[in-house]
Amino acid sequence: MCRILFSLGKPPREILLDFVQVSRRDRTMGWSHGSGWGALWARPGSYGLYKSTKPIWEDYVEPPDGYMLYILHSRLASVGEPALENTHPIVRGRYAIAHNGTIDKERYRAALREAGVEVGELDGSTDSELLLKAVVALGGDEAAVKKAAELAKPHLDPQEPVLNFVFVDLAGLAIFYTYRGEEHPHFVPVEKDGVVASEPLGDGGGWRPLENGKTVVAKF
Repeated sequence: MCRILFSLGKPPREILLDFVQVSRRDRTMGWSHGSGWGALWARPGSYGLYKSTKPIWEDYVEPPDGYMLYILHSRLASVGEPALENTHPIVRGRYAIAHNGTIDKERYRAALREAGVEVGELDGSTDSELLLKAVVALGGDEAAVKKAAELAKPHLDPQEPVLNFVFVDLAGLAIFYTYRGEEHPHFVPVEKDGVVASEPLGDGGGWRPLENGKTVVAKF
């Protein structure tokens, strides 16, 4: 599994630093997410990206102010070795993804092909890049996110049937999708829109589970 923080507007510093702590040892399973980390910050017309193969708690760099979208991802590798090209967020052209879960790549590619979706070659070795290219090939919108997810669901790791990801069109659209078969939910603050995290951050109060199968769509 991995940890994700998705936010419209820069999160408070205490939230960012707590994300570092839950990456070191999460409060859900007690796992450490040390296979690299990355951050994406974006606004119309520009974006920035930082990625490292080091654990986030050894190499944290705070994202700059002044952007409209922020995504942080700490990786616990399941498919693809720890390497910069496999570290999230993965950016390909004007599109990006940060993903939590494991998809059987070969079976998913076959399912896409059967559905008439051709994604071409991958630059890295992760299932996440395959998912990104599937969304783009399907149209790069909310309907495409849902269709790519539906095709992926039968090919999730049966031990951890979970599919959480944020798809970004850097022209100004971000879509967070969450699905869990038997896994813990992602969370959103009760009184703030446009924030999703793998688990409650800060003091832990005021967060609620995100509805299973839900998409959160944000324009920036």
